[in-house]
Amino acid sequence: MLIAGATGVATQFLIDIVGATPGWKVTGLCRRPPESSQPNVSYVSADLLDFESCREAVAGRDFTHIVYAARAPHSLYTAMKPYERVGIEDVQPNLAMLENIVNAARGPDLRHVHAVMGSKWYGIHIGPVRTPMVEADAGHMPPNYYFSQQKFLEEASAKGDWSWSTSRPNVITGTRDRAGPNFISTIGAYAAICRHLGLPLDFPGKPGHYTSLQELSDAEVLAKSIFWMCQSKQAENQAFNVTNGDVFRWEDIWPNVARHFGMEVGRVRHMSLIQWMADKGEVWNDIVRENELRPLPLNQVASWAFADFVFSWDYDVISSTTKIRKAGFHEILDTGDMILAQLEDFRRRRILP
Repeated sequence: MLIAGATGVATQFLIDIVGATPGWKVTGLCRRPPESSQPNVSYVSADLLDFESCREAVAGRDFTHIVYAARAPHSLYTAMKPYERVGIEDVQPNLAMLENIVNAARGPDLRHVHAVMGSKWYGIHIGPVRTPMVEADAGHMPPNYYFSQQKFLEEASAKGDWSWSTSRPNVITGTRDRAGPNFISTIGAYAAICRHLGLPLDFPGKPGHYTSLQELSDAEVLAKSIFWMCQSKQAENQAFNVTNGDVFRWEDIWPNVARHFGMEVGRVRHMSLIQWMADKGEVWNDIVRENELRPLPLNQVASWAFADFVFSWDYDVISSTTKIRKAGFHEILDTGDMILAQLEDFRRRRILP
């Protein structure tokens, strides 16, 4: 299996799962390859925007499966030119990256290509959507690079002897050292800063987000689903929503987050975290020193822009997982338990106090 975008939180879990499965070998592709201690795992480096770089990186290797989980460089949710006003990342580089690695790596042994996409397929970044979101929904008014990527997979696979699948997770969270900030680590950093300043834990999202039904996608559950899709006949040439399988309201979960940090629950106080956290770098440095945390700068623990984006959804966001259950994948996870477990794991890794 070739995994492009190999240092993401879900792909790190996928590498562990596939690398530990008898009969499988994994090649992880990324810009800065880590060292591997697993006998069946190796890494290569490539610029996915450069076809020749991709071709050289995979030369001499034959792949039966390709998993694509990369994205073109962008300023996360703050400057997505040329489509920044509608919250869409640039289509052409994201399509070119997928085309380049598939065209460079596909050979006579290729059986399946999987691409990780997301719930933006349905237009959740535009406004309220019909819920539950089902895979047969038409999507929204283009542009959306997911549409272009899936069309490429459909057309390319029809000309070859291989199948495709895509996953549509929503807000992927998980704890891995090389994965960078995600939604849960951002919430944890926000809570730690509030506690350090002697404040209660106010909820920084919109009032409607606090009470609406939301969902998350655990990175390990997503990784397991991708490996299943790569092997299942029922998953060939299909798209699947992949979430934890439940929904929650922050008004039920937020008090548990406050208790985890030994704090009082505050009020719902919608604010831009990008703006209000802009001067909190030194506060975070004090927290790191006092709690003997790993010396990571705040922007490697928290993504305020992404949190602002998610916390702005003042409407239900619910993906149907009926299709993937009927096809044979049954992994589920209690999201409330997952949030607390991930916060505790970030504490164990000395990333959060």
